[in-house]
Amino acid sequence: MGHRAAQSFKLPTDSQSSFTPPKPRRPRGGDLGVGRPRDPCQAEAMTPSVLYSGLRLDRAHPTRRDGDVSLQMRRQGARYTLYWRGRQLVSGTPPGIRWLDRSYGLRLAEATQGNCLLLGEDGDGPLLALDVSALEGGEQGPEMGGNWVMLRSVGGLLPAQDAGLLAYARGMLVWREKTRFCASCGGPLLVQDSGHSAKCADAACGALHFPRTDPAIIMLVTDSQGRALLGRQPVWTPGMYSCLAGFVEPGESLEDAVAREVWEEAGIRVTSTTYVASQPWPFPSSIMIGFNAVAQDGEPVADPHEIEEVRWFTRDEVSTFGEADRPGDQGRFLPRKDSIARLLVDAWMAAREK
Repeated sequence: MGHRAAQSFKLPTDSQSSFTPPKPRRPRGGDLGVGRPRDPCQAEAMTPSVLYSGLRLDRAHPTRRDGDVSLQMRRQGARYTLYWRGRQLVSGTPPGIRWLDRSYGLRLAEATQGNCLLLGEDGDGPLLALDVSALEGGEQGPEMGGNWVMLRSVGGLLPAQDAGLLAYARGMLVWREKTRFCASCGGPLLVQDSGHSAKCADAACGALHFPRTDPAIIMLVTDSQGRALLGRQPVWTPGMYSCLAGFVEPGESLEDAVAREVWEEAGIRVTSTTYVASQPWPFPSSIMIGFNAVAQDGEPVADPHEIEEVRWFTRDEVSTFGEADRPGDQGRFLPRKDSIARLLVDAWMAAREK
């Protein structure tokens, strides 16, 4: 899908307005729950070591049901995080979300006519995500007091709360960008629930549409010798090895999906699985569900349509792997530290010391 016709957006000058971009600010205490009752359904950071998860946020479900996001955009204390053609606005060292205040956000929304949605609320007011992809160029970022970045390039540097919020915003805005027409009849959609659902405008259809999240399983498979099964896809950067993974298919459980994917990709039979953790993965719209799995001994055989190489590795061998920017022996390296794949491998490596 192409972007709307690009528009030029100029910041107000002193002759036009006394408005100036707000200074960067973070929610008080670093906790978006401060100042209001905690959502009783909210988990207390069950998996704090998995990036993009453990987000502590009142998602304001009762407020969403008011429907019109423009009401939230104008509320006192409203703040905006911005999205521009796959990039998001951050500032500072180390980086954090570059929040823009209500006045600035409304000006941008009017100039770009971009998708906007309510993320939730903190003690100061509503938090919104705004798509400004209609802006003509990324040079606008510095003028707004920040820089446009790909989330994965800075995810591991962000505070956990900011990383979770940006992942949430990205996933929702990508869905809005790609979901403009009814999948049932092709008619236009009317946005509801402050940006969190859409309804077909054709009264004869009226189909409801909700944000898409595709479940994918990822597993660290071991054998009786304690070795780990790692592989690589041909599209990956040469030298990177990771856990096997795949999407859950209709009519199968998560455990069934683990066994099927390992068999299809490596020709190895799984005998047991143990759930470890999950991770939101808005690249573009997945939830990664991590498992440890035990398999029968055997020599893996790669599926040539999906896997370039798959083999068993000992911990001593994996200890020689490096990072993407400094590969280890034979040029091998592990996935980035922002991924659940890396968490699974690191946990397996650490088990040697127990």
